[in-house]
Amino acid sequence: MSEKFSLIRGILSKLGLSKEAVDDVVDLVGDFLGSKEEKPKSPIEFPYHLRDAFLSNAEISFYHIVQSVVGETSQVFSKVSLGDIFYVKSSDASKHRIYTNKIDRKHVDFLLCNPKAVRPFLGIELDDKSHQRNDRQERDQFVDQVFAAAGIPLVRVPAKHTYSLQEVQAVLQPYIQLDASQPLPPDDKPQQSWTTPRCTKCGSEMVMRAARNVVPVEAVNE
Repeated sequence: MSEKFSLIRGILSKLGLSKEAVDDVVDLVGDFLGSKEEKPKSPIEFPYHLRDAFLSNAEISFYHIVQSVVGETSQVFSKVSLGDIFYVKSSDASKHRIYTNKIDRKHVDFLLCNPKAVRPFLGIELDDKSHQRNDRQERDQFVDQVFAAAGIPLVRVPAKHTYSLQEVQAVLQPYIQLDASQPLPPDDKPQQSWTTPRCTKCGSEMVMRAARNVVPVEAVNE
């Protein structure tokens, strides 16, 4: 260390600094290096704790009802990141990053998947009062458009304390064939095991569309 200081003293002296100024600079350098050497390393921390509730009471109630409705016809997942469901297809690296960031840190409340191929076919959002805010409505509209662009329907259900099996079944019936007994084809290629539902009035195939507005569950039973 003394040799390094001698070199520094020589350089500072050639620059025209007085002996007192050289001593001051050397002292500052010595203090700085000493503090760097004596400073202990900070221990690695893991300040993580389990949340009190993974799902809200409304989400828990809805989850159990959905499980009862779909039975073995669908796999039900909750709080799934949009980044795990969708990907950005673009040869432009800048656009790829921008559109990937748009779905980052966003999730859908529930995702229904084919039980054999575990392939998503329906998203479900429980909308509480917070969805009435302008920022939430903009977020909801964006999520609706993401699902629509990927060809997957997204239904929105008002959040409630409890749900009845009949009202949830009425909401999901247009999207689910309640029969998953058919196995995968011999080649084991993932395919949907449900058929397109038909209108009970005219008999024509129903078209799945992404929900733009919240449809009150109560209105389904009317």
